[in-house]
Amino acid sequence: MHGTRIGWIGLGRMGLPMAQRVRAAGWPLSVWARRSDTTAALRDAGAAVASTPEDLARGCACVVTMVGGPSDVDALHALLMPAAAPGTLFIDMSTAAPATAEAAQDRAARHGHTALDAPVTGGVAGAQRGTLMAFVGGEATALERARPLLEVLCQRLVPCGAAGSGYRTKLVNQTLMAGALMGVADGLRLARAAGLEADFLRQALAGGTGASTILDAYLPRMLSGDGPVSFTLALLRKDLRLARDEAAALGLPAPLLDAALAAVDGAIARHGAEAGLQVLAR
Repeated sequence: MHGTRIGWIGLGRMGLPMAQRVRAAGWPLSVWARRSDTTAALRDAGAAVASTPEDLARGCACVVTMVGGPSDVDALHALLMPAAAPGTLFIDMSTAAPATAEAAQDRAARHGHTALDAPVTGGVAGAQRGTLMAFVGGEATALERARPLLEVLCQRLVPCGAAGSGYRTKLVNQTLMAGALMGVADGLRLARAAGLEADFLRQALAGGTGASTILDAYLPRMLSGDGPVSFTLALLRKDLRLARDEAAALGLPAPLLDAALAAVDGAIARHGAEAGLQVLAR
């Protein structure tokens, strides 16, 4: 795919810096967004701005989506795939349901395309630095075709198996993250009430059994209750609902996910859906 035009839809906190990395790496890029103002930085960097999703699909060999969730992915694929030339590669990097990937694969096959589910983890900082990790579901040949593009965005690509397995692996990741996040929130709430400061905790807990990537990322922000928003409560709730739905579909109890969702719902009621995860410790 070197040198072929990439279509990109999804210019949020992570999607915009990811698209900027693609353009900075020299790939011809076309973008579309519901809000035209979000395309300004990419247009200034030389990207083409499509008037509709269908217009974007017609001129691109590969189309990447990085959007809110399953319904967004489904709706976009319904518009994009019939309009694209046969042989187009569709890569969704959102966090969605396994059934979303299976529907995408079926729709892609009907139109002569290929689809990958490649949800990412690593946050806004990873999107900016190109250090994301992608869990990839779909055909191995499609991943090899996508690899030169994905390596602009990710430091690690994890082949997970058939369509939907990338999403499933990401939901396992989000379940594990929920456990760590709830533990960090409760622990730092206790620390704040006890008057323990971030610098002391960072040194005291380093290398111990309670240390984690989540703790490193959120220690000062949770103690202060502010700082940059890299992931919202709304997105966390969406991911955890998808994980709980998958557990239910497999006939499994999910007490941790139930508890985490209750905590997130409470935080949203107090602080709003667009607040950052640091408010979980408030």
